[in-house]
Amino acid sequence: MVNAKVALFCAVLLNFASYAQQNSFKTRFEISNKTESASYFEGIKWWNKLDSAFSEVRMQEFGMTDAGYPLQIVTLSSTSTDWKTNKNKSVILINNAIHPGEPDGVDASMLLFRDILFKHQQLLDSCFIVCIPYYNIGGALNRNNHSRANQLGPVEYGFRGNAQNLDLNRDFVKCDSRNAQSFAKLLQLLDPDVYIETHVSNGADYRYNITYLSTQPDKIGGVMGTYLRFNFIPGLEKKMATKNNEMVPYVNHHSGPLLDSYTTFYDSPRYSSGLTTLHSIYGFITETHMLKPFEIRVISTFDYLLSSIEYCSEHSSEIKQSRQEQKHAIANAKSFALDWKLDETTFNKMKFKGYEHGYKKSKVTGANRLYYDRSKPITKSMDYYGYMIASKERNKPKAYLLKRGFVDVEERLRWNNVALQELTKDTVIEVVSYLIYAFDTKETAYEKHYFHSNSLYTADTISWTFRKGDYLIKTGTDKDRFVVEMLEPDGPDSYFNWNFFDAILQQKEWYSPYVFEDKAAEYLRNNNTLNQQFLAKKEKDKDFANNARAQLHWVYTQSQNYEKEHRRLPIFRIE
Repeated sequence: MVNAKVALFCAVLLNFASYAQQNSFKTRFEISNKTESASYFEGIKWWNKLDSAFSEVRMQEFGMTDAGYPLQIVTLSSTSTDWKTNKNKSVILINNAIHPGEPDGVDASMLLFRDILFKHQQLLDSCFIVCIPYYNIGGALNRNNHSRANQLGPVEYGFRGNAQNLDLNRDFVKCDSRNAQSFAKLLQLLDPDVYIETHVSNGADYRYNITYLSTQPDKIGGVMGTYLRFNFIPGLEKKMATKNNEMVPYVNHHSGPLLDSYTTFYDSPRYSSGLTTLHSIYGFITETHMLKPFEIRVISTFDYLLSSIEYCSEHSSEIKQSRQEQKHAIANAKSFALDWKLDETTFNKMKFKGYEHGYKKSKVTGANRLYYDRSKPITKSMDYYGYMIASKERNKPKAYLLKRGFVDVEERLRWNNVALQELTKDTVIEVVSYLIYAFDTKETAYEKHYFHSNSLYTADTISWTFRKGDYLIKTGTDKDRFVVEMLEPDGPDSYFNWNFFDAILQQKEWYSPYVFEDKAAEYLRNNNTLNQQFLAKKEKDKDFANNARAQLHWVYTQSQNYEKEHRRLPIFRIE
């Protein structure tokens, strides 16, 4: 009896000590009665304190950001905080404050790490967790209480633009920011099995506290796409429902009332979940609802993060096996889908919990305005169009060749763990060459670029002299899909479309018409085939026939005087 009392007393003391220690790690969110989010400096101080108190936690710097502060990462592991010793566990990377005005994940991640340490350490037996507390540090430092016009709390928050005023949620391929450059290297070092990014949504009103975006199942395809659609996503939805936080796919709807359908999100590689597709990583984005109180949003994000880690803990071997199979399939694939469109014929029926909507006269404009009536909740049948189909495909070459000198492209390929092999001598190689002859360009700047689209080109087999130091990029690796989408000019987020090759679009040499007239005449006289083409073009094209300048320029572009580099993409295919 005495021993039993002693044991009980010791247990009470241990529980009290545990409670006291846990209480010493209260967050700004809790101290403020769940109305405030931790500022950057306050948050970093909290994470450093957690690091000092627990051997399972390690905080370290990884690269630099545009704000002049290093990118901090925090690891959580039951064994070693060195990633190399945890390869057999599910590696989960959580990224917060990419939009610091949407800080729910900042505070939820603090609660998550603390609660795992005190309540759920068994999850670390099969999971290695890495957190970026503040990705957009520049935006986190630019705090205010008014820039999120549609959002309910917290009291203060950061700003969407980073120190360069870039939206980092569009920067994952072009990597204009040092944040994205550091992130690209981190992603390749960790090679996480699951990537989670936390956000707050805009758009229609409905009853769900949280929605989610995933790597689009059809786009990632293969064994991962199947597992994602039929196992991973349903498993997460079930776990969230048991926590009384039912969720649905992100409501991709921003104009007019939400009626009876909505569609999946097209996550091109500029977004994180599109980039993770190209690296065979399961990508997820949380979207808490802007009009729910900050307290509810943080708890919903916490529930999602915990549910994800629980699922990864229970299915670690399946997740890792599916990724290994996918990587092998990528390396051995003959072709890839290059672009996608919505499948408008396939949808799932779902019971959607929303609100009735209506219209009333605006107090500002006097016109009718939309509103959702929260006093009238409804559950209605909704068609969710969650499937995509390939709209463009491309065969994979044996290798690409990249002319040396395009340093920005070289760096981005290396950051994404693509091997560049230098040629050791000048070599003539038969290649497929792309000549760009048409494209559209945005008339206004978009994230520091005048983005191209709808690129048209000719593909000709030619012999080209490559110089010592030019780069050979062999295919046959798990990076092939990334390489193809970045280097093919009509990839939706290709390096060409992001303006990295714009120098080739400008002609560098020219001619004086009065001098070239005699050369042009001689050229046509000595080349009967070309002369026949010239006459035929004048016959068929009356505008051309009446434009002496256009005729002379046409002959110039067919002559040896015309620079062969003009509009020729400095990327070549070896078939």
